[in-house]
Amino acid sequence: MSEPKRVHPISMFIDFISDAVSMIKNFIIPFFVLIFVNSNSSIRFYAFIILGVLLLWKAVSTVLEWRRFTYRMEDDEFRVESGVITKKKKYISLERIQTVNTSEGIFQRIFGLVRVQIETAGGTDGPEVSLTAITKAEAEQLKQSIFNRKKSLQQDEMAGETGDGPHDHLAAQKPVEEEINVSYRMGVPELLLAATTSSGIGVIISGCLAIYTQIDEILPLDGFVKQFSFLSHASVEIYAILIFLAVLIAWILSVGVTALQYANFAAKRKGNDIIITRGLIERHQMTIPLARIQAVKIKENILREPFGFATVMLVSAGGSITEKETSSVLFPLIRKKKINELLSRFTDQYHLTPEAELKKVPKRSLKRYLISFGFVPLLVGVILSVRFPPWGYLALIPLPIALFFGYLAYKQSGYTIKDPLIQLTTRGIGKTTGIVLRKRMQNYTVTQSYFQKKGRVASIHTFVKSSALLDSFGVHHLEEKDAARVFDWYSYEKKQSS
Repeated sequence: MSEPKRVHPISMFIDFISDAVSMIKNFIIPFFVLIFVNSNSSIRFYAFIILGVLLLWKAVSTVLEWRRFTYRMEDDEFRVESGVITKKKKYISLERIQTVNTSEGIFQRIFGLVRVQIETAGGTDGPEVSLTAITKAEAEQLKQSIFNRKKSLQQDEMAGETGDGPHDHLAAQKPVEEEINVSYRMGVPELLLAATTSSGIGVIISGCLAIYTQIDEILPLDGFVKQFSFLSHASVEIYAILIFLAVLIAWILSVGVTALQYANFAAKRKGNDIIITRGLIERHQMTIPLARIQAVKIKENILREPFGFATVMLVSAGGSITEKETSSVLFPLIRKKKINELLSRFTDQYHLTPEAELKKVPKRSLKRYLISFGFVPLLVGVILSVRFPPWGYLALIPLPIALFFGYLAYKQSGYTIKDPLIQLTTRGIGKTTGIVLRKRMQNYTVTQSYFQKKGRVASIHTFVKSSALLDSFGVHHLEEKDAARVFDWYSYEKKQSS
């Protein structure tokens, strides 16, 4: 592919809609005030004129950007040229390309197209290159061309390092081992169970509160509030029913959002790549090379844990800060007893050690977990009880719940080392288990407060590279000797080399 190519013309419409929505979202508050709240007709007229001019300029610039945007592969580089006023050239070495991901939005699916996102190891604020709309055949050809050429360059580099003797020539002609192919598909029952037991309800509620605080600043809601003034004299039962209905609506919205995210979810291993596809309205496909996997994260929320279900995620290097967490989900919902079977087939090196084999925190750490979980609920409960009796006493209800989760954290926190892996388990409300290869650990940290030192315990943490950031795993209030043992294991290779 040496001739410059353009993306499909429909990309002009897609980019215009996306940019227009983003622009309106950024200026929605001032325009809403000027057009709908302001009573001065002249100001409203000029506001419409300004909005029309901005949209017209965006439409013209979108057409010009499409005309100037070209891409091609040449001299082992992926080259992109763009820019309306200032011409920009971006040359990306094929060796730097980590993944080529595809997605299908509504408009792409109508025309049988896909969006292609090319990511490099150094990407931080988004994909290195995004091709808004190209044909599926062209996307597949592009992906194959990039990775075939990458493989060829890597083989040439290895041949250069080992030499070009007869032995190397025979090794190069050795048949390639058969590729590993394994797949996992999420059925409708699993999708419904995953949606109904997701923890997205907290996100929905916090989002509604954020919207309310923003609207309350620009709209006079006093009249609306007066319509419900009768609730100030309502009984406790009425308030309980209203709270239940609000939580029920938030839960239904959470179920819908989760179902849309994970509909048609499938994970497939092909050779040394894991390919994940998901989505109903917008279909996403993500490719994760095995070499990019830094750790495996297993999450169990309070709804799934009692039934033996968990979510398995891959922490991978590369990518961008803007990637959502769901893009790295390997198994959205899976029985814990099946994790090892599938995980070993998908990743080769990672496996989950049974909880009974973990080295747990000492018994004297129980009070530390209870204090750390119960201190804030106790303080808030006491203050509200003193200031607002007798209703303030209700604020003490969360205290035993917090102490219960503190006890669970004490019982379940621990670690185990199965060379070359370390497994760390901890919990807040939900339980999180991290499985990390020693060579993927960016660092290992031991922290010890004054009170921990007196109790001969310490907290340990390790960090692995995740996109442009670091993901962490740790265990609190371990025995000092266990923290030192992990340090010795982590630094073992360095001691051998010295």
